[in-house]
Amino acid sequence: MKYCALIGNFTFNFVYKFTYTGDLQHKFPLRKGVWFRKCMVVTNSDKVLVLQSSREKVWDHVVDVYKTDGQFVHSFGKNMNDPCDITAANDGRIMVVERNSSCAHIFSEDGNHLNKIKLQRFYSSPSIAFHRASEHVAVAGIERKKDLLQVEVYTKDGEFVRSTQIHEEKIGDLQGMAVSTTGRIAIILNQLDDDDKVKSKVRVL
Repeated sequence: MKYCALIGNFTFNFVYKFTYTGDLQHKFPLRKGVWFRKCMVVTNSDKVLVLQSSREKVWDHVVDVYKTDGQFVHSFGKNMNDPCDITAANDGRIMVVERNSSCAHIFSEDGNHLNKIKLQRFYSSPSIAFHRASEHVAVAGIERKKDLLQVEVYTKDGEFVRSTQIHEEKIGDLQGMAVSTTGRIAIILNQLDDDDKVKSKVRVL
């Protein structure tokens, strides 16, 4: 698998493919008529999955599947409610978490809906990541009224394992999450400083 990065804006959307040493191999455009939601994942079978939204229909969200050479394969997940992050398991299963919801969806590698993960809390903009060694799924979200950063862990079948709560002063938005090969969880979030200016912070669990 090569490294891929999604870079673009509402007008020009491209996926850039890099080697392991960081050299650019090539880039390919996303299909017309959609705009990306700044979330993508590359599966073990070298498929590039990108969260997309229709330009014409505000609530028409899908997952677009591409080969790494840029060939569009298919879309799935049309019945999702405002998806905001995506990850992939070892066996090809895809997990998508929704914004303003307490639900994450599990799809097969072919895009068939398999199950839902019922989250413990309602989150405005959660993030999701997969830990390959343990085959567990981590979901992070923020409870702003309580200034809490919440991390929930599930099996790849959607069974609840454990949760952790961390108090963060003047917590803002959650920007993203990643899980290392050793199982450490890194979360980027925004906070207000003493002058009420936004600053970014990385919390490692």
